Amino acid sequence: MINKISGGIIVLLLLVGSFLLFSQENQPVSKTAFRLLTDGAGRQVSIPEHPKNVVALNASSIDLFVSAGGSLIGRAATETLPPNVKAAVQQVPTVGLTPNPNLEQIVAMKPDLVLGANIPYHHALVPVLEKAGIPILLQTADGYQQILDTLRLYGELTGQAEKAAGEIAQIERQYQTATGNIQGKPAPKVLVLWGTTESFSMVLSNSFTGDLVKRLGGINVSEQAEKNGTTPGYVPLSLEFVSKANPEVVLFITHSSDEKVEEKFRNELANHPAWQGIKAVQQNRVHKLPYQLFAVNPGTQVGKAVEVLSGLLYGSDKK
Repeated sequence: MINKISGGIIVLLLLVGSFLLFSQENQPVSKTAFRLLTDGAGRQVSIPEHPKNVVALNASSIDLFVSAGGSLIGRAATETLPPNVKAAVQQVPTVGLTPNPNLEQIVAMKPDLVLGANIPYHHALVPVLEKAGIPILLQTADGYQQILDTLRLYGELTGQAEKAAGEIAQIERQYQTATGNIQGKPAPKVLVLWGTTESFSMVLSNSFTGDLVKRLGGINVSEQAEKNGTTPGYVPLSLEFVSKANPEVVLFITHSSDEKVEEKFRNELANHPAWQGIKAVQQNRVHKLPYQLFAVNPGTQVGKAVEVLSGLLYGSDKK
């Protein structure tokens, strides 16, 4: 009798053990795949292959990630997004401005990826985010090709590479049209200025707008200026240099949408004798570039930026 009971217990235990083993084997295993990337700051960062909870800290990252099929749990407050992207992220909580993100709020959201820019404000976030186990990519998009590469990367992260490829194709069609329209036209001598209410700087070719000028065949006169000790991409404005370079087109970008910056520059053009001898001023070819396309990285609007710039450089003044 005892042997029968013992045998029954053993059989029961075996059945229970088999059931538990079967249940464990058939439960979904939650595994997150990771990939190693080198960001714009040269940091190697391990991020999820397909992040699900993403916070974007600047306009171009919001635009490019959403346009590549992604969704966000947090974003920077910005007014420079394309209308379709602005509508898509309208209900996404904001985490402060790009220069002043709310670190405490970001950490509380528990994102699996933060998309930032390669700027000091976002570098300062790295130690705290890393301690919290939150990866942050500090992206650099200082030129046309970098925007396309970033869009392609975001398509891989969202798992919607085809959607990203469609956006890239649209941008490249605009680019090819703009560059095709200028074939055979003489290359203009161009001066691009970046201004605040305090001062103006001349823009070099290793900046976003400078890169586009070069791609469109313009001769950026600022490349001939003295560059010792300058901020990368810029050199201080020298009227003596400008007088000698005598550009045929002058383009200026204001640091903000504040009209005082434009007013200051227009007053200087009208009143300073040095500007009056410049060919661009004499021929009324001094243009303010649209803030949303040139003062900040335009993201998916880069094709439009190329079209606008092509028109201003070669005479059609398309805006």
